[in-house]
Amino acid sequence: MGKNVTTVKILDSSYKIACPLEEADAVKEAAVFLDDRLREIKKSSELDDKKTAILTALNITNEYLKSLSNPQVKSLDSPALDELTKAVENQLKSLSL
Repeated sequence: MGKNVTTVKILDSSYKIACPLEEADAVKEAAVFLDDRLREIKKSSELDDKKTAILTALNITNEYLKSLSNPQVKSLDSPALDELTKAVENQLKSLSL
């Protein structure tokens, strides 16, 4: 599990993200998802990039928290949810908007 540097593009800016080699595709997929969501909010508002990022993060967090109350998600064992939560937190820390 060696470290890898993956470059992603979000709102026309490039970011180098350090991650394990086996997570590079997931990081790229997350960046595309985030970029799409940012552009969607930016298109429908006149907010600057920082406010757009905060609003987008709030929307994604809200959706995530709602999904935790979903009985199908609750049926997952706790260690799997803990691992997923840690992976999401690590990705958010590695993005510096």
